Amino acid sequence: MSEKQISFFAGANTPGGFVSLFDGLYDAYGGWHTYIIKGGPGTGKSGLMKKIAAQGERAGLFTERLNCSSDPASLDAVRLPEIKVCILDGTAPHTVEPKFPGAVEELLNLGAFWDTDRLREHDAEIRDTAALNQEMHRRSSRFLSAAGTLLEENKRLLMPSVQIDKIRNYAARFAAREFGRPNGQIGTEHRRYLSGITPDGIVVKTDTIPLLCSRVIALEDEYGAVSRYLIRLLRSYALAAGLDVISCLCPMSVCQDLEHIFIPQAGIAVFTENSFHPLPFEPERRIHARRFLDTDVLAEHRCRLKFNRRAAAQLMDESVSLLQNAKSVHDKLERFYIAAMNFEQVDALAQELAGRLFS
Repeated sequence: MSEKQISFFAGANTPGGFVSLFDGLYDAYGGWHTYIIKGGPGTGKSGLMKKIAAQGERAGLFTERLNCSSDPASLDAVRLPEIKVCILDGTAPHTVEPKFPGAVEELLNLGAFWDTDRLREHDAEIRDTAALNQEMHRRSSRFLSAAGTLLEENKRLLMPSVQIDKIRNYAARFAAREFGRPNGQIGTEHRRYLSGITPDGIVVKTDTIPLLCSRVIALEDEYGAVSRYLIRLLRSYALAAGLDVISCLCPMSVCQDLEHIFIPQAGIAVFTENSFHPLPFEPERRIHARRFLDTDVLAEHRCRLKFNRRAAAQLMDESVSLLQNAKSVHDKLERFYIAAMNFEQVDALAQELAGRLFS
């Protein structure tokens, strides 16, 4: 990954089903131009976006790739913020429709390049395969829901032990030292997922962290009881100081708690570290969640906390296994479309679009 290329997820498999953050990928009132790709599975949507991203990087532009949580090797979207361009997959499960057609958004219809007659020859197989893929995802979500319930119970068990005043005081001191005083300007927030529950297991985009922030602070919090408060407080202080933030949601949180935060203008990232997503490099320093907990309460529930954690991990493994099955089914679905596509026309569209963007 180059210094001008970062990656996140803009959608996630969660205990509540698939959650999309696509509405926040571009500002319809901020001079952005967005290309919404429509087409079936295997029609070249991700390939088109990869070509545009590669050309943007060769042109020296900062590029953000948003990977697919159902297939991390594929792209769901590409952002080129320096020229205010966004290209995204506007099909289900992250359906996007134009707010201001033509003026802000432009549709790229890859369906114009397929052989409809050839697809109709397999209409029953396509319907059955698509239905099986959806059922695999529904079953995967049920396992994530059960796991999320156990992880949420751990947070509830520890809630009486969380010393909120200590967290507030620490956040205030941290913000005064690192962010400065409020200046009358409010920063801009971008929401992303740094991690995803995928067919490859839990994938964490840790390569992105040092590309955005030179200083990384690890918050060691095995149960998420402290990070859910501290990260939100730091977010509020940074925005009040006029700093832009990237708030990363936890895909396994029933309440969609924040899990990590990036403040690039301050050069600081705060990463919640635990057994689900360890930090693969040494941070500048670590904050231990225990300092904000009543250890007597922690000791009282230790056995239950560990049991819930282990059971949740097993349920998540089952969910990943079902996502793997879903991907295999989706690959079969893609083959129907690949056989019916004219990819020379898709390539020509990609070249024409690149010419418009980078000429």
